[in-house]
Order: sequence, then C-alpha cells, then structure tokens
Amino acid sequence: MPNKSGFKTATFASLLLVASSVLANGVVETLRTVAVNGTGSATATPDRAILNLSINTRRTTLAAAQKHSADVTAKVLALTDRLGIKREHVDSTGAMVRPDYRWNRQSEEQELRGYIAERQMKVNVRDLDKLGALIEGAVQAGVNQVSPPQLHSSERREAYRDALAKAAEDARANAEQLAKSLGVKLGPVMQINAGASTPPPMPVMRAQRADAISAESAPETYNPGQLSFLSNISVVFELL
Repeated sequence: MPNKSGFKTATFASLLLVASSVLANGVVETLRTVAVNGTGSATATPDRAILNLSINTRRTTLAAAQKHSADVTAKVLALTDRLGIKREHVDSTGAMVRPDYRWNRQSEEQELRGYIAERQMKVNVRDLDKLGALIEGAVQAGVNQVSPPQLHSSERREAYRDALAKAAEDARANAEQLAKSLGVKLGPVMQINAGASTPPPMPVMRAQRADAISAESAPETYNPGQLSFLSNISVVFELL
C-alpha cells in the first residue's frame, strides 16, 4: 500500500497531465468586436414647476424687520389661496435673521445699522397656467427676489426611455455602417452601457431681482416651452 506522500505526488502529477492535455488540445479563439456610441433625444411638455421666492427686509429694529417679512409672507399665502394652490404645496418655513453691521472708519469698529430678516418660500405649482399670475402677484406683494422656476414633467420617464430607444437605434446604425465599410457582418450584442445626460429644466424666466420685472408684463407672457432629454449609450457588437 503506497504511503500518503506517494499518493499525493501521483495525484498531483495526474492533474498536471490532465491540464497539459487540455491546453495542448484546446482551441483558443479570439472574438472580433466593434464598440460604437449612440445618442438620442426626446422632448416632453412641462406640467408643473417649483418656484422659489425670497423676502429680504432691512430695518433698524429686529421686530420691524420680522414684521415686514411676515406681512409679505402672509400676502403671498393669500395669493396662493386665491389661485387655488393648496397650502400643502407651499413651504414658508425658511426664515433667518441677522444683524446688519457696517465698518466705521472714524472709530475703526463695527457699527450696528439694524437687522435683516430673510424669508424663503417654495411653491409647488401643479398648474402652469397659474405660474405667471403667481410671479406677478408675488412681486406686487413685496417679494424682492424670484429664482428661475424649475420645470418638471410627469412624462419624464417616458421621454427618457424614448431617448434611450433612439440612442440604441443610432448605435446599431453606426455599427452597421462600420461593418459594411469594412466588409464584415455584424453579430450579436456583447455589451451595453447606458448613461443619461439630461440638462437642468429650462427656466420660464431668467433669474433677476423682482423689482426689475416690469409691472405691466402679463402672466400670459410666461411660456414654459419644452423639456429636452438626452441619452448616450455605448454598445459592443461581435463581428462575424
């Protein structure tokens, strides 16, 4: 009966022989592939928007600054009620107060001029027909800064998938053209990598101070336009 050491040696030698046989008789074939990119785009109609409003008040006393800021906020809330915008779609909790200092060159020290009260409001507008009236009304109520509305669409996912499908078609067309030019046939897809490059929603109006908005501009002049969605993919095809 062979010892354990001899058994291990024989087994290891057998494994080496099997491995050598496989390497000797095996056929290694390298696949020929081609990698291409594809792009696609689609549009969607915006149907809602997020509007950010800022109220900045400077007064000599803290109480006066806070009161003015609160009064303007109350007017904006009354405006949203008249427009039929639900209170649950209005966030007016952003508030901050701070002292207002200036440097006195004669005394070479900070001098308290008063206080600044800031109030931030965010309105979720579900009906874009109300957006223009909201902006105009907020300006008249005393809001002194209006950020560009962030437009959104409930068709966002469908538009992205449409852009993705067009990108896939573009990638295949590019691969077929390369294969035809090189005199080879296009085989199955080996690998796909998809990525989205969606620009930020286009604003209805440019960012500007609310006091620079013409009081005569009509709400109907706020045109949301279309949202664009872009998709980029890379595909690896086998060449036959």
